[in-house]
Amino acid sequence: MGNNEFKLTKLALALGVTLSLSGCLSDDDKNDTVPEPPVPTQDVAVPPTAAETQAGAISVSLIDATGELLDESVTATITFTSSEDGLLSVAGDALSDEDKSTTDGAFSFTLESIPADGVTYDYVVSAEGYLNNSGSFTVTTTENVAADEIRLTPRNLADSDVPIVAETKSLESLVPEGENTTVAYDPTTGLSVSGDKDEIELPQSVNKAGVAVGGTTVKIKNGTQFLTADGTALETVPEITVAYFANEATRNETEADSATVENSSLDAFPGGLALSVANPDGSDSNVSGSFTSGGFVAIELTDDAGNKVKTFGEGNSLTVAMQVDQNTSNPCPVSVPAGTTDLSAYAEANGYSMGVCTLTSPTARKIAVGDVFPVWSYDEDAGKWSFESYGEVTDNDSADTFDVSVDVNHLSYWNLDYFNNNQCSSVSFDIVDSNDQPNAGRYSLVIENNGFRRNVRNLRANRGDYSQANIANPPGFPVTLKIRQNGANVLAGLASDAGTTATKLSVSNICDLDGETLKLTTSNPGIISKQVTTQLVCSNTEDFDVNADPVPTPTYSRLFSGNALVNTYYGEGATFNVALEEGSSYSIRYYDYGNRQWLSQDLEVNTTPVTLDIPTVCEVVEQPITGGTGGTGGTGGSGNGG
Repeated sequence: MGNNEFKLTKLALALGVTLSLSGCLSDDDKNDTVPEPPVPTQDVAVPPTAAETQAGAISVSLIDATGELLDESVTATITFTSSEDGLLSVAGDALSDEDKSTTDGAFSFTLESIPADGVTYDYVVSAEGYLNNSGSFTVTTTENVAADEIRLTPRNLADSDVPIVAETKSLESLVPEGENTTVAYDPTTGLSVSGDKDEIELPQSVNKAGVAVGGTTVKIKNGTQFLTADGTALETVPEITVAYFANEATRNETEADSATVENSSLDAFPGGLALSVANPDGSDSNVSGSFTSGGFVAIELTDDAGNKVKTFGEGNSLTVAMQVDQNTSNPCPVSVPAGTTDLSAYAEANGYSMGVCTLTSPTARKIAVGDVFPVWSYDEDAGKWSFESYGEVTDNDSADTFDVSVDVNHLSYWNLDYFNNNQCSSVSFDIVDSNDQPNAGRYSLVIENNGFRRNVRNLRANRGDYSQANIANPPGFPVTLKIRQNGANVLAGLASDAGTTATKLSVSNICDLDGETLKLTTSNPGIISKQVTTQLVCSNTEDFDVNADPVPTPTYSRLFSGNALVNTYYGEGATFNVALEEGSSYSIRYYDYGNRQWLSQDLEVNTTPVTLDIPTVCEVVEQPITGGTGGTGGTGGSGNGG
C-alpha cells in the first residue's frame, strides 16, 4: 500500500543531504560541532472516520410512470410536508438543502432517534418536466428501515405501455385548424375567447383494447382569470398541461388468471390509493381507507417563470368532463332519483359524508347511470387529497364509457373516487410454495378491483424472508389477489383448497385472510447468502506516500434485480448479508455520503464476500520515517549504528 518508490527516493535524498553536510563540516578542527542529521519524513494518510449507525433510515427510489429508472439528467427535489424532526443525512449530519436534491434517482436519510410509538414522515417529490407525487413513511423501533418507490409522470407522455396520456400546449394551439376563434389574454380582464366559440378545450383520451378506455376534456371559458395562490394575475398567458390516468377497469375485468402486469397507470396515482383523508365528523383527525378510482386528471397552468395558476377569479370556473370506463367498480352504490335538484344534499343524506362512504354494508357493483360519484382534489404541493363535490354518472351513448362532468373553481389534480373506510388496520398471512415449504422466492402481492390496485412488495421482507405478507391499511371492499413472480401470477389459492394452476383469489373482505396460508404453483428457488461490506478508502493517492487501511462504515444500500428494487439495507453496520436467487442477476447501489452520490456494482450470485469501496479524501500528515529502511528509530538504521 502507498507509493514505496517515492518513499525510498525521499529517504535516499534525505540521507544524501546528511552525508554531504557531514563531509563539508567535518575537518581537523576538533572544536567544530557536527549537526544532527535531518530526520527523513513521509506523508501519511489519516484513516477516514466511519459514520455512526443511527436509529433508523428511510429512502425513496424514483422511477417514471412506465417503470423505468429516472434519467440521471433529471434533478429531483424532496419536500417534507410533515415535521423533519429526527431526520439526518446518511452520514449522520444535520439535513441541508443539498441532501434534498438528487440526480441519482433516490433520496436517503437516517433517523437520530425513533419515538416509542413510531414516527411518520410525509413528503412530496418534484422534478422539472414531471408531475409531482407524494408518499409517506412510518418507522418504528422494530421496523426501523423504510423504503418507498415513487413514480413520476412526464408532462408529455404518449404511446406508452401504461394507459396514461399527458400533453403540454399553448392556449392558442387549442383552437382547431380552420376554426374562426381568437384567443387573447390580458392580466386585468383575463382570457378572451371570441369568434365561433367562447371556450377552448384540451381533450385527452385512452383506448387500449383489453386494457383501458376513458378520457377527459378540460374546458376554459371566455373571461377566465389566471390567478396565483396569493391572488396575483399572471402577466403572460400560461401553457396548459393535462395528464389523464385511466383506471384499467377493463384490464382487471378481463385479465387471465395467470397474467399480471408489472406496470399500471394506477401505480402512478399521486399518493397511492391506500391513504387517509379528513374525518367527515369535522374533527381535527383523519380516517384511513382506500380509493376506488374512476379516473384521474392532472391540470396545470404555468407561465414561463414557473408561476402556477390556482384560481380563476370571482364566479369563474373550469369544466372537467370525464369519460369513465363502464367496468369501474362502485363499492358504495347510491343512485340519484330522477328530478333531484340538489345532488350534494341527496348524497350527504343517503350514504355519504364529505365524500366518505357511510353505508353500513355496501354491496359493490359496477357503476351505472344515475350513480353518485364523489370528486376529490389533490394539492400537488402539499401532497394531500381533499373532498370537493359530487358528480352524477350520465349516459353518453357510448358502449364503453359513461360521463361525469364537474365545474371546478380552483386548479388542482382531480379524481373521481369512492372512499371506503378500512375494516381492519392490518392483515398478515403465510405463503408456502408448491411443496408446502415456506416461500423463499421474492414476490409482489397484487391487490386489485376494477379501479383499485396495490403492489405489496415487502421490500425489507425480514431480510429475505418472503414466507409472509403483511398489509397495512388494507382495502375495505371486495378485491382479488395475485402473487407475481417473474412476470406471471403464481398463486394457487388458499393452501386448504389450492389446486395446481394459477388463479386469482377473490375475497369480499381481505381481513378474513388474517392468519391464513396462501399456496403457490412454483417451488422455491435456490437462495445464496452473500456477505457485503461497505468501506471508506482514501482517494487522494497523489497526496501521500503511505496509505491508510480501508475503514468499514455503515451506509444506505439498495439491492436491485434489473430495474426492480429488491431490498434495502441499513442498521446492520458495515457488513451485512444479501439473499440472492439462483438464476437472477443483481446489482447493489450504495450511498457515497461524502460526495452525495450513489455508486453501483454488479453482484455475482455466489457466496464469495464482496467489499464496496467509497472513495473519500483523506487528511495527510507528515511523519518521521521509522523501521528498517534507515530512518530514525528503525532496526539497523542510523539511530542504532555503532
